[in-house]
Amino acid sequence: MSADARADKAGMTVRRLLLSLLASASVIITPACTNPLNSLFGNPTTPSAGTSTTDTFNGSVGPSGSLVFTFSVATAGNVAVTLTSVSPATTSPLGLGVGPSTSGSCAITNSTSGATASAGPQLSATENPGTYCVQVTAPASLTTTSTVTVTVTHP
Repeated sequence: MSADARADKAGMTVRRLLLSLLASASVIITPACTNPLNSLFGNPTTPSAGTSTTDTFNGSVGPSGSLVFTFSVATAGNVAVTLTSVSPATTSPLGLGVGPSTSGSCAITNSTSGATASAGPQLSATENPGTYCVQVTAPASLTTTSTVTVTVTHP
């Protein structure tokens, strides 16, 4: 074998050795790599489990009147509706309902006619992704127009 052939063979052996080392190193290192922004912003393609959103709505409702608020549910999960305040305070319970909202129409599927302001939810339901509504209804016995605050906690 000539000197040139031996030099080519030695060069190929070194090249193969380097390629093998690089391939092995990339297999070991790749799983350890992460996007440093994920710790700040999370993975944008995978929603965090257990996160929820709370929407707060305010409005006025008079005797025999009603008020509707809409909200969107991004992922299936529990929706909790709370009548958090009524001002001026009243002893008359209000109607509170929740359901899907389609083309501006609110279809109540879960309701109570005895909602009074409190810190805990008066209604809860498991809902799929979509647009929903909350309706507050005042009885005729309500003596004045009241300002209400409703919170909706949802996925």
